Amino acid sequence: MLDGHPHTLAFLSAVTHAPQTCLGVQDFGQVGDVQDLYRHFGIDADTIVGATLDLIG
Repeated sequence: MLDGHPHTLAFLSAVTHAPQTCLGVQDFGQVGDVQDLYRHFGIDADTIVGATLDLIG
């Protein structure tokens, strides 16, 4: 996990030849309930599990 732009460590997949999906917040200013914001930005549990399953597919 990284507190930064979702693509900050994207180069690592090229170095390790491992599949990767970048998830995270790319813009700011939204207001709302934490669960709604996580879902909006695609960092909720369902999205993370789905992205993981896609990678190990």
